[in-house]
Amino acid sequence: MGKLILAEKPSVARNIAEALGCKTKKDGYIEGPGYVITWAFGHLLTLYDGKDYDEKLALWDFDYFPYIPGEFKYKIKNDSKNKKVVDKGAKKQLDIISSLINRKDIEEIITATDFDREGELIALLIFKYLNVKKPIQRILINEWTPEEVNKGLNNLKTNAQMSTLQDAGLSRQLADWVIGINFTAVATMKYTRGRGNLLNIGRVLMPTLKLIYDRELEIKNFKPEAFNELFYYLRKSIWKV
Repeated sequence: MGKLILAEKPSVARNIAEALGCKTKKDGYIEGPGYVITWAFGHLLTLYDGKDYDEKLALWDFDYFPYIPGEFKYKIKNDSKNKKVVDKGAKKQLDIISSLINRKDIEEIITATDFDREGELIALLIFKYLNVKKPIQRILINEWTPEEVNKGLNNLKTNAQMSTLQDAGLSRQLADWVIGINFTAVATMKYTRGRGNLLNIGRVLMPTLKLIYDRELEIKNFKPEAFNELFYYLRKSIWKV
């Protein structure tokens, strides 16, 4: 029986495969004795847009905001060059991951995405989207050398032990959505409607802008004041040893 390892990106997957002696390269994964290593391309999934829940939200009417869905839903991310179509590479890789997870010889899944909140979120969303039922564990290592990889595989953490990081990543994502979707729509309607400008509001953007604004006010309101400086001189001749 085999184990499926999910890396965050292809380069990390290749390092893991090399460390484990997996040399059979396939479309979207690498296979070897006892292990199959596949990868994401960072985030493969994204939250629904407001209009995906209800088309009336695309009208941007004050009556429809604020809007918070009862259940947040996910979809395959859109193409970076054409937001109206699904990213074909992301869809293809997600299909590959799904087929590998459902292979009868795969009995366990090991998360090998970056050990931080975003890495955990990337894996969490993939597994939830694909409705994974097989056991999931997490490998924690500092570098992808054969020694470290094998050491990590012998000291796996349970997926439940990663819940704090997963919750942090999920909270960040949902907060960005709620603040971004609602405040951007309302601010644009109130201050720039009819001018073709989008007034972006974000969880990080606005506090940063406030700091810049406060600093600009300090500069504009600065009033020069006279001040005194104290100087003292020591003559070398007065020093005695």
